[in-house]
Amino acid sequence: MRNNRNEIYSSVPLTFAKFTKADTEQSIPSRFEQQVQKYSGNIAIKTKTTTLTYQQLNQKANQIARLILTQKDSNQQAIALLLEQGADFIAAIFAVLKLGKIYIPLDAQFPRHRLEYILADSQAPLIITNTRNLALAQELATTESEIYNIDQMNPEIASENLDLEISPDTAAYIIYTSGSTGKPKGVLQSHRNVLHYCMNNTNAMHICSEDRMTLLYSCSVMGAVRCIFNSLLNGASLYTLNVKEEGLNQLVNLLIQEKITIYHSVATLFRHFIDILTGEEEFPHLRVIRLGGEAAVRRDVQLYRKYFPETCHFYASLGSTETGTTRHFLINHQTPIHTSTVPIGYPVEDVEILLLDVEGNPVKEGETGEIVVKSRYLALGYWGKPELTKAVFKPCADGTTLYHTGDLGRMATDGCLIHMGRKDFQVKIRGFRIELAEIEMALMDTGIFKETVVITREDTPGNTHLVAYLVTYPGKTTTVKELRETLQHQLPEYMVPTAFIFLERIPLTPNGKINRLALPVPEYGQTASEGSYIAPSDRLERELLELWEQVLGIQPIGMEDNFFELGGHSLMAIQLFAQIEKKFHKQLPLATLIKSATPRAIAKIIRQSVDDTYSSLVELKSSGSRKPLFLIHPLGGEILCYRDLVKYLDKEQPVYALQPLALDGKNPPHTSVSEMATHYLQAIRTIQPQGSYVLAGYSFGGIVAFEMAQQLHQQGEEIANLILLDTSRPGYSKRLPFLLRIPLHFHNFLLHGTDYLKEKIISWGRWKKHQLQEKYKQFLKVTPHLVDIATDLSEDDLHIQVIEANAEALSKYNFRPYPGSLTLLRTEDEERDPGSGIEYEPLFGWGEIVLGNLDVDFIPGSHLSILEEPHIQVLAEKLQMSLDKTKVKQVVVMGKE
Repeated sequence: MRNNRNEIYSSVPLTFAKFTKADTEQSIPSRFEQQVQKYSGNIAIKTKTTTLTYQQLNQKANQIARLILTQKDSNQQAIALLLEQGADFIAAIFAVLKLGKIYIPLDAQFPRHRLEYILADSQAPLIITNTRNLALAQELATTESEIYNIDQMNPEIASENLDLEISPDTAAYIIYTSGSTGKPKGVLQSHRNVLHYCMNNTNAMHICSEDRMTLLYSCSVMGAVRCIFNSLLNGASLYTLNVKEEGLNQLVNLLIQEKITIYHSVATLFRHFIDILTGEEEFPHLRVIRLGGEAAVRRDVQLYRKYFPETCHFYASLGSTETGTTRHFLINHQTPIHTSTVPIGYPVEDVEILLLDVEGNPVKEGETGEIVVKSRYLALGYWGKPELTKAVFKPCADGTTLYHTGDLGRMATDGCLIHMGRKDFQVKIRGFRIELAEIEMALMDTGIFKETVVITREDTPGNTHLVAYLVTYPGKTTTVKELRETLQHQLPEYMVPTAFIFLERIPLTPNGKINRLALPVPEYGQTASEGSYIAPSDRLERELLELWEQVLGIQPIGMEDNFFELGGHSLMAIQLFAQIEKKFHKQLPLATLIKSATPRAIAKIIRQSVDDTYSSLVELKSSGSRKPLFLIHPLGGEILCYRDLVKYLDKEQPVYALQPLALDGKNPPHTSVSEMATHYLQAIRTIQPQGSYVLAGYSFGGIVAFEMAQQLHQQGEEIANLILLDTSRPGYSKRLPFLLRIPLHFHNFLLHGTDYLKEKIISWGRWKKHQLQEKYKQFLKVTPHLVDIATDLSEDDLHIQVIEANAEALSKYNFRPYPGSLTLLRTEDEERDPGSGIEYEPLFGWGEIVLGNLDVDFIPGSHLSILEEPHIQVLAEKLQMSLDKTKVKQVVVMGKE
């Protein structure tokens, strides 16, 4: 499995210079000021509103440092920074480091309770803030605290370097992580260790002054430490983006417009980012994708290979706030990945990995053991917690230290370390390390519960959720909404469980321990929704609910269901709002969900400024790396018949459907197949301007797709797929002619009125097929064409008009020879016409007009059941096999007439 770094980096940036061990024997400001001298005019940091060169960033940091020296508590060691992510925060970090003091980053989005604890635990007497965060700083400050607003800093204050002597052993920062005691704990780190981590990362990724790196983390977490110092201690440029505020679409724009070379985020954010890509985006400048904070899975690598060029490489690693990066794995497009999670990889300089059993002895070769890090460059300990430090960090006689990570690992024969999960109940959610005990304690503090258990569940690879199981005291009650609101005031958003399960008792094993395997799997929609289902009332609401269901993975969702009570979290919200922006061309701030967390509320906001315009092109699934598949509507005009088909196709297959223009109630229906095809081609070119095209159609839609293929061929466009599914050329076979079947619909309509429409149009889409067959057996023998229609009665007149217009269009259509190839997927259809004596020509009439190859394959079931379970699965499989044959130019035509 071992990869060759020289092969991965066949083209090293011209300005790359190796970060040496000697470079770690100094302070962080010393290394930074060296970069300022070399690259003074280069961009150091660029935000949405601010751009600072290295010289400007250094000058601002010097001014803030000199300002701190004027404060009455300037002799104190620790200084808290309460600023939003961006240039001010980073300038303040370097300011504190230039003074040889310790910076404590505070995230203003954290609950006040947590911020108060960090300030009390760190005993930081000085809070550096700005006007935007001043009110919060004043609320948090104690009588002993001093606050300074850097927005009020005198611009005339000196900006020269302070030139203070700072030892590499000086403490640099305190990063607070979740604590096993129920309280966060501060990890203390030195300048030398930070520079050593930077050395290993720099040399692994060949970071240099030509690079442009993202900063997508909160400055209060270890991921931000890596991004800030890996870039600014190497002369590279740092580009910040608050994804929660600006959205995933803006992240795409940032990577492309700013020519980002190194992308760095947690794996969860990467997956949500990938979900909004269309496959048309290009990232020619991106050369490294680094995922940190949590384990990467094999699908992450697959997505990287699908969406990013071979010049871009994938960097996976293992590390923690206490250890820095301890292993890394460099992956290119050819690197084999045989495990479900990406291996942690190979050694970094000066860091040794031991695998120990429960007794502290090395495990045998190939066996699993706890990952123990041995190095001279581990954290200095936990701030203000000497006993905890002594228990976790074990000094060795050779000057190194042992740190037990709690992670389990197995060593491959070539020395590659494979992660095997957690030993204890410390977990990582979306890149944040969490002690489940802290959440359980917060739940117990409510006074409502006598027992609480919090675990993680992974519904899909890499998508981990927190689930709380609760037993209340007799007489105590609460709701999910009340409980969630309480925890949001006590814990960060990422530590609030997505599901709460109330139990009579916690299941136990025979020896009295909690039986975690017996804890029930949450049903997010049922556990969170406290009201009855409310259906959408119009097209906008229907389309909006489809986005919610896609993002949350829950069906059905009602108009009054709460996003967070359905298991949603911030990263899901980012993905949802990115899809809303694509669908409705309306960019909503993520904060909208705070007060408007239901589909009805969001729909109301969209209506305020977005006209719900009608389009013939309807998105069924936009994501995926394949060429989009375009499905044409059947005779009745509805496209709901394709909804279940999409889920059985390849996950990388985008699918769009075409519906009649007349269904908007404003435009007249097309009465010509040629005009219809021309209109639909205009629509699909808004998604795919040029070939090669993949077209599909069920029933009458197959005929339209055939004509679309003819027009594309005349225009010189490439047609990737031409497949006919159970579609006969009207008038050719010896069955009842197509046009003679249409009057039967109108005869029954005149005879039974709207009851007929209700049962035939609505029910065929929603009732079980066997219920209909008994009552309308004779009718079903000759009327397959409305099986897909499932709409409201208020639109019935539109569908009748569409049926009439489509029948007229078909009667006038001239079938010309087609020069391309075609595949026919057809049914025996014995279920519909037993003993009828009707003969079926094997090629359904296409053999004499298709001049290229004509392949035939069979689908089980009848025309009426091919889009229903279980036949739809076979249909999808056959269709997918045909789509995979990209060397044969084909058009997909579905539905037998």
